[in-house]
Amino acid sequence: MADSLHTISTGQSSVQAFQPEALEERPPTERRPSLLERFTTAASSFILTDSEAQRKPSVVGSESGGSSIHNFTSMRTEDEWFGSSQIYRSLTNRKEPIEEFPSLEEFSSEDENDPIALTGSNAEFQPHPPKPRRRESTIVSTIQSISRKFGFWDSDFAAERIRIAGTLVKNYVYLLSGFAIALSIYWGSYYQRSTRYKNIPFAVIIGDTTLGQLPPILGNLVLLFFQNVPLVKTLGNYHIWSYERILAKAQEHNNTIQEEVFRQVHHQHYRAAFFVHENATLSMYQALVTLNTTFNPATELLSVVYETGSDYNAVHNYISTLTEQISRVFAGFMVKLPWVGYMMQTLNSTQVDNVFNQAPQLFTSNPRFEVDDRLPVPEQVVQAPLQIGLIYLCIFTFFQFVFSVPIHMYIASKIKGLRYVGYRILAAQAAYVVLGLAYVLLNSAFQISFTKAFGNLGFLVIWAFAFLTMSSVGSLIEVLVLFCIILKPAMIGLVLLLVAVVNLAPTISPIVLCPDFYRYGYAMPVFNSYQLMQVAFFNSYKGHMGRNIGILCAWIVVTNAMMPFAMKWMASRLPQQPAALS
Repeated sequence: MADSLHTISTGQSSVQAFQPEALEERPPTERRPSLLERFTTAASSFILTDSEAQRKPSVVGSESGGSSIHNFTSMRTEDEWFGSSQIYRSLTNRKEPIEEFPSLEEFSSEDENDPIALTGSNAEFQPHPPKPRRRESTIVSTIQSISRKFGFWDSDFAAERIRIAGTLVKNYVYLLSGFAIALSIYWGSYYQRSTRYKNIPFAVIIGDTTLGQLPPILGNLVLLFFQNVPLVKTLGNYHIWSYERILAKAQEHNNTIQEEVFRQVHHQHYRAAFFVHENATLSMYQALVTLNTTFNPATELLSVVYETGSDYNAVHNYISTLTEQISRVFAGFMVKLPWVGYMMQTLNSTQVDNVFNQAPQLFTSNPRFEVDDRLPVPEQVVQAPLQIGLIYLCIFTFFQFVFSVPIHMYIASKIKGLRYVGYRILAAQAAYVVLGLAYVLLNSAFQISFTKAFGNLGFLVIWAFAFLTMSSVGSLIEVLVLFCIILKPAMIGLVLLLVAVVNLAPTISPIVLCPDFYRYGYAMPVFNSYQLMQVAFFNSYKGHMGRNIGILCAWIVVTNAMMPFAMKWMASRLPQQPAALS
């Protein structure tokens, strides 16, 4: 018993004697990660590319392993460039190798050299705590050290100054180029516009004709005006319709002459029609003979017919102004002509005296063109959805793409290949359906009528048109953004601006008033959507709907067909150009 106690005390004294010397000479060692820590680190590195795995430290406790929707939502979008790395990983087979699990021998080897494990007791084991280690560098200390070493104008900083200046010059070149292109496209549509007024097609329809011994006096005067007044020739391109021509066309469509005039304008063959009413001279003659005091020559002999709802922007800004100007010139023209003298020649002296005594207003009122708007638009609020509203639809297609990036990033970690491409296309189309519904509801909230053309179904029709617009433009924007991510990510904003300007310029301005370059507008999605919206809102001519819808559908098919190739191209180029995302 005494020998045992002596042995224990001897062992304890030897440990106490050994302990301080070993701890003083042994340097502090970093704690080895546990099995759970290594597992979580390997799981989180599974969804990273090679460059990301090397760049991100394996700090357990600051990141959670695995891929959850919360993790993807909290990631910085500007660092991921709209999920570009997720597209790369989804469309390639590159995988990060998972760290091997440590063997049991590694853990047992640690315990063999542990003093506590050797003695089995830590009652008297009081190791000295390691000295606190200060961080070797921080962002602040780094900046301070650099500022101490270099000043901006130091000679040692000359190379960096040249690089900064070169980068600034390159940035300004990109910005000024985009600025010049965007504004040139939009402002160019207004360039020398007044010189192209003569391109606007107007119809001059003479419904007056010879009846017995009575010549078409008023019809001849109107024809003389449009053929011989120089100022009028600069305000439009006039197509003269004789009485025989308009009568034959009216009989072909089983219409009266007036109904055929309305039909020509409604079918958008002409922007407006200057119409001399059927047998206008005879109507004036009968009013003089019968002393009809209710007859007004200023309003019942001539009219100018157009439809504001056929092209709201063009008619509201140009057609109505030009027709009013032509009417004023015609009024001055009639004052200089012996209109009253010509009509007095058709009467005898007694009839002339009776007119002066009982109905003098028949001679004092000269004929003028009375405006006949067949599709008036009294609600000024419609300017919002028909002008800037369509561009907002295009812009919000990009916003839905940006807001959906965290979801796309999460889905990219779950599905691969063409299934991911199909998901991206279907997700975008679903977003366009929702945004199109919001567009219709907003119009309804501001009491914009949508029942004129299709009744109560107008709600669904406008919803469908809004969806087609957003789908055709949104898919195009998404494809262009994918190319910009590789070539120049900073150009994404300029691309969005250019898409808006290229669509807006030929839509707000009548293409006939723009240079020939802007004829591309006939194939643009926003222009065709604008034509469809006018049908739905104002009941304008429906004959072009098939063409407009076909163009929108063609844009949808082509841009969505380009999506897999664009994403595959981006996935192949992304690892080759790491500097593109910087």
